[in-house]
Amino acid sequence: MNAQTEQAPHYEELSSADYAALEVWDPTQVVITPRMAARLWLQTSLRLTRAQKELHDAIFANDLSEAAKDRYAEARAELDSAEAWALHVARNIPRHR
Repeated sequence: MNAQTEQAPHYEELSSADYAALEVWDPTQVVITPRMAARLWLQTSLRLTRAQKELHDAIFANDLSEAAKDRYAEARAELDSAEAWALHVARNIPRHR
């Protein structure tokens, strides 16, 4: 992602691998514009919402099968990753209102 030119994928296109790459970027090395900050906050909110829904769905659909256990583990890991990303954004990107 190049924050200086604001060439970034749309929030719908970001995968877990994209977020993993973003989690290690150095915010001191890029210019965060108000538009980019708003976009990152939106992406963060959507990712957290999606991860929470997936976890809740996995919990309530649990039938004690191995597949259900795997689904729960994957959903829990994604929520942990989404929460880590949200903390990263909160620490490094100002909220523009």
